[in-house]
Amino acid sequence: MHNVAGGEELYCPDCQCATRVVLDHATGDTICTECALVLESRYIDESSEWRNFADDGGGEDRDPSRVGGPIDPFLTHVGGTTITYSAPLKTRAKAADEGGALLPRMLDVGPAPEKALLTAFRGIADMADRLGLVATIRDRAKEVFKKLEEAKWSARGRNRDAVYAACLFIACRNEGMPRTYKELASATADGVAAKKEIGKLATLIRKHLGEEEGQVMDIGVVRAADYLRRFCSRLGLGNQEMLASQEAARRLEAGLDVRRNPESIAASLIYMVVLRAGANKSIRDVSTATGVAEGTIKEAQKELAPHAGLLFG
Repeated sequence: MHNVAGGEELYCPDCQCATRVVLDHATGDTICTECALVLESRYIDESSEWRNFADDGGGEDRDPSRVGGPIDPFLTHVGGTTITYSAPLKTRAKAADEGGALLPRMLDVGPAPEKALLTAFRGIADMADRLGLVATIRDRAKEVFKKLEEAKWSARGRNRDAVYAACLFIACRNEGMPRTYKELASATADGVAAKKEIGKLATLIRKHLGEEEGQVMDIGVVRAADYLRRFCSRLGLGNQEMLASQEAARRLEAGLDVRRNPESIAASLIYMVVLRAGANKSIRDVSTATGVAEGTIKEAQKELAPHAGLLFG
């Protein structure tokens, strides 16, 4: 869904003037309406979140909405508040005998299963924020985790960060905005070292959720073109370079059979575009922006170089 960002105008370096922009809610990108250049990414909605208090009573003329935590549609029950004491029972009894008093503290609680889900949802939301993922992906990841809980798949004893990242990986694929294992691992406590574990957990989750249908859960096919716009934006390339790399990816898919990971193909195509355009970008810059090793980019570029005429016309 694309909406004009309130008639707002931003300076576009390609158009070299202030132009009207459009906000892509699916990707969180702010895009120039003249040349389609991504001017800003990771848009954050800073508007107020509203919580409905209509069931609280208080008369028909009372405003049912007040600022507060948003209602999570993935939670069945709404947590309540309980009063507890931080001190153990013996300490409380001794304080009572001496005429003293202990200050209580209030905790938000809910049914045990809901409390476990709430913890997981917070972890997924925090990780999605660190990765700059939009709300639709965050909510899809919550849905995946909830289905796991309902299917009696326990995350106990597993790296919870890796589980959340695996749910986000599946959600990104389902929403058509894939992220690499390396990108997701960067938001975990273990860093890039968690990449393999995330991959294994994503496969296990897909298999477990797909058992009812007798097959592994389908999360679609990833193509090099799915990464190009984001990688080009990170590298600071202009609209022409991005369009050239996308066209090359389309021609490659239609006319060649290259047995490499989509992110490696995307990185090599971008590097070829950079070399052809004479842009002031090194292979190290491309590697940093894409997360693909320099050696892998060079090998893929050598493999594609003989087909440059087909790819770039």
